[in-house]
Amino acid sequence: MLRRFAFIEARLLWGDGFTAKELGEAFGIARQNAQHTIEMYRHQHPGQMQYDRQRRRHTRKEAFETHYIRDGAAPFLDYQRAVMHTAHFFDEPDWADLPFTDADALVRPLYDEQAVRVVLEALRLESAVQIEYWAKQTSGFRCISPHQLVYADGRYHIRAYCHEKEAYLDFVLARVVSGEMSNAPWIPATGDSEWHERTTLRFAINPSLPAQTHAALKLEFLPRGQDSLVLSGIRKALAFYINRHLGRIDQRFGIPLWLPLDSAP
Repeated sequence: MLRRFAFIEARLLWGDGFTAKELGEAFGIARQNAQHTIEMYRHQHPGQMQYDRQRRRHTRKEAFETHYIRDGAAPFLDYQRAVMHTAHFFDEPDWADLPFTDADALVRPLYDEQAVRVVLEALRLESAVQIEYWAKQTSGFRCISPHQLVYADGRYHIRAYCHEKEAYLDFVLARVVSGEMSNAPWIPATGDSEWHERTTLRFAINPSLPAQTHAALKLEFLPRGQDSLVLSGIRKALAFYINRHLGRIDQRFGIPLWLPLDSAP
């Protein structure tokens, strides 16, 4: 029922409302059941929506507040991206709410299906796994205790304890070419200080950029009244990826768009 309520709120906030038919089609339920869901939502959250007889749709009132979804455009856009990938996974394009194309998905690493299957199973079972790993400079077999699946820089990583190096490291999942369960004891993530500790990252727009570009970046990324990008509560283990992403040389200008605040003039 909570997912149905979330659908109602998403359509009220980001769409032009909804009908009982649309709710029924989204969840594969009869119109009567959909209408019952609407009445339940209306009873639990009075004053949220109204029925527009002219348009024959349920629409939000001015006092509308969300209870089952997050506010903000970015979470909704992330949801649309997730819906698109879900539709692709199930090979059912009708799942998508809006026309959506993910250009980042057009160039993706290749993954060894069997190796990924074993590593993910070890992650679920909290079990150690023996992998063959091809790094940029060295390759070979390692025993790891996986703890977290991470998506960064357009590819998937496994945060894990490496039994050989006795350290918590990130492993690019596409570089795992084989894997099998290990009898070694699984090492928990309790000792991974870089994963548990948080930090704040601050960036300034590169002052060497043209004024128009500077203004566009400020409009795009900085809240009104702020002159720097402040990212709070970032896991220290992920700070590397954020610094690398924002510090990349822009192809057009030949300089990074952002500078760490302590490096900014």
